[in-house]
Amino acid sequence: MTQKRIVFITILSLFLISVFLPAKALGTPRGQLNRDYVPVQSTAPQDTPVSNPAPAPAPAPAPGGSGDSNTGSSGNSGSGTTTSTPTRSSRSGGYYVAPTSPAPAPAPAPAPTTPPPATLPPAPAAPSWMTANEAYAFNLLNETRIKNGIPPVQAHQGLTVQARLKALDLVENNYFAHTSPTYGSAANMVRQAGIPFSALGENLSKAGNVYQAHLQLEYSTEGHRQIMLNPNYNYVGIGVLPLKATPGIIMVQIFIKQ
Repeated sequence: MTQKRIVFITILSLFLISVFLPAKALGTPRGQLNRDYVPVQSTAPQDTPVSNPAPAPAPAPAPGGSGDSNTGSSGNSGSGTTTSTPTRSSRSGGYYVAPTSPAPAPAPAPAPTTPPPATLPPAPAAPSWMTANEAYAFNLLNETRIKNGIPPVQAHQGLTVQARLKALDLVENNYFAHTSPTYGSAANMVRQAGIPFSALGENLSKAGNVYQAHLQLEYSTEGHRQIMLNPNYNYVGIGVLPLKATPGIIMVQIFIKQ
């Protein structure tokens, strides 16, 4: 009962205070509360047009060259090898130079030319002590040697005498061989005649005329041709005589090296 009374008196006291307390006394705290709750205005920006930023000015060209030039030595050249302006490398801090095109390979050197062959001396004229057939055979022989790049031979009068003797021996004794039953070998004949030599060769040919006899020696066997075109021989004696038993001639060539 006592507790109820205390509660009743407390509530009654609060009611009386709220009724009889002056308005000014209660207004001041109420106004302070209102200022504390002043609404905060929004600070969001209004929709305003945004202008695009102006482009940055182009960097000034590096000294010493021009930009896109058709004749200069830097930039994009109109012809030849093109190069680019050095730019700074972000990796090393230095300047990076773009690689240039590789230099063209050098032209191959021309192949060496074959030197012209040495000029051969002209064929000597047949001497006057040769017969017409002997002179003709002599000229044919040197023409063939020069045609094949071999120097001509000189006519040797002593060898010509030995060649005539051998031709006569062939006709008179009716044989056809390099060893004579009268004189022996050609080397023995020349040695007996007192003609010095370091090498010797002999050709025999029997044909209808001098030209045919020459062709037989040039093309019939390799041995005869090698003797005719031997560059070591420098002298020759030629004997040409008519055959007795049949038409035609016999021709003897004796070559020596002196």
